[in-house]
Amino acid sequence: MSKITALLLAAVTGHATANVQWDLVTDSHLDGVLATSGTQLQQLKVQLHANKFNATDTQAPEASLIQGEFEHPNTFEIGSGLKQRVQFSIAKDGARFYFLGQGSEQDGYQGTWYGPNNDSGDFTLATGAVIEIPHSSCAQILSENPDAQSGVYTIDPDGAGVHASFDAYCDMDTDEGGWTLIGTYSKSEPGGKMYISDYNPQPDVTATDPMVTGLYQGPLGAFRDVREQVACDYAGCKSAYQSAMSEAELEMVRYTWGYKDQQAHQKNTPLPDCRATYDASGATTKKCIYYGDGDDRNNMNVVGWQRDIHPGHHACWLAHGEFSTASKGSPRCSYNAIGNGTRWGLLWVR
Repeated sequence: MSKITALLLAAVTGHATANVQWDLVTDSHLDGVLATSGTQLQQLKVQLHANKFNATDTQAPEASLIQGEFEHPNTFEIGSGLKQRVQFSIAKDGARFYFLGQGSEQDGYQGTWYGPNNDSGDFTLATGAVIEIPHSSCAQILSENPDAQSGVYTIDPDGAGVHASFDAYCDMDTDEGGWTLIGTYSKSEPGGKMYISDYNPQPDVTATDPMVTGLYQGPLGAFRDVREQVACDYAGCKSAYQSAMSEAELEMVRYTWGYKDQQAHQKNTPLPDCRATYDASGATTKKCIYYGDGDDRNNMNVVGWQRDIHPGHHACWLAHGEFSTASKGSPRCSYNAIGNGTRWGLLWVR
């Protein structure tokens, strides 16, 4: 049998538990006993919904679809060893494979599978080892649990990719919630940053006066919206928004946190437009630059996505100073009321 892969359903009714990992092992010879060699192992990322479940193969989540259920939802417990029936099907490449088994003494299930071309075999579904798998984003956490509170959560945006999971602050309240904090620029950080790789890869886990100047370095494919905030103090920030963005556009916003990266990558990816308000019907500013004082995109002293889109404050930036250790960085605006080294900056995605 070809490798079985699975796709987690995007929309499932009912309350979901935390993601867990199960092991599905199959052979290609039906004799009631799983073969000791020539088997195939799929590690499935599973979500339980009462007596039903959906899953993805952690190595190929986009390839096919799996749905299943347990016969006795009132008595099923992972690890209980109860004898219960399980049935599920996998749709793959236009064909469907059917699985039917019962609870095993090894805290899992074993049974047989049947394919569309008279192919069949044995399988085991190991559910005893429950492994918590981090969510991909704060938005996914909020989607599965609408009562989730703002705070620090462990997330893993690229799943089984090379980037490890990390602790991130989730804003579950502002602008409909679900925002992941991936960038923090401390008001006490000296100079500016030339490359995003110059940042600590772990952002701070507080949005209020962060001490860590950090920036998540991994893939951004799990996100679509962005909110950048500069000139932040305890009273608020200057914010810029954009939604329904491609991964390349999100990466371009992140690249603007480093002067050299900003200059290099804007040649290939247009600078994204932005809004000064969360409301999608608000006015859009081209390239997120206020042209009242001209386009200072190439000004070495100014780094960041925003060039004050809030007219009257002149230019705003993420970091100021010609990368000099003698001057403090400051995500501030260039009018006298905001001094250098007095404000912090934040980058959120959803």
